[in-house]
Amino acid sequence: MNEELPSRRQINHKVMRVIVGIIALSLSPAVWLLSGSDNELTSISISYWTDSRDVFVGSLIAVGFFLSAYNGTGVGRDWEYYLSKMACFFAICVAIFPTKGFSEENMPAKWVQAISNSFWLEPRIIHGISAVLLFACLIALMWFFSVRARKKGKKNRANLYRLICVLMVVGIVVLFLIGNSFDFNDTLFWVEFWGLSWFGCGWLLAGSYKSENQST
Repeated sequence: MNEELPSRRQINHKVMRVIVGIIALSLSPAVWLLSGSDNELTSISISYWTDSRDVFVGSLIAVGFFLSAYNGTGVGRDWEYYLSKMACFFAICVAIFPTKGFSEENMPAKWVQAISNSFWLEPRIIHGISAVLLFACLIALMWFFSVRARKKGKKNRANLYRLICVLMVVGIVVLFLIGNSFDFNDTLFWVEFWGLSWFGCGWLLAGSYKSENQST
């Protein structure tokens, strides 16, 4: 009698991490290269008002749904589980509610405006709050990667994740302060580029390790 083969119809968490990492790393250069705009991209978000809108919105929604499917350790509903669901929500909000455009002619869709009005907020306000909270969730997820790796005795891996967290936080703060001090118009673009790039590197690393079960 043939032994029953284990089912392979399940989400591979390592592949998921690699895909999220690749999208995070490629988003900034992709929207910059494909914007087709004569206006300076002052942030990644303003690419919503350029030819790279589909890349920007599509990438965020893809990352959002990958994060929604990510369940952390897979054992119960831990902090990683809830953080990934929150990150999904904020990523979709960043994609749907646009930042302020290049001119007054850049107006969000009526249904987007209607949803915003129901909360007595402008779309750009919802966008800004969601973007900040999204980055907070991404940094926290990376930190929990470190915590889980340390519990498994993977000290070098844990330290690498923590280093990425530190680089994300310190780099974002330093770039923001430098940009404001010198009145650079594209400060937010480079702040977002820095944060997303290190987050992407962290998730690529997390998906590349050979390990058993759901280890980080």
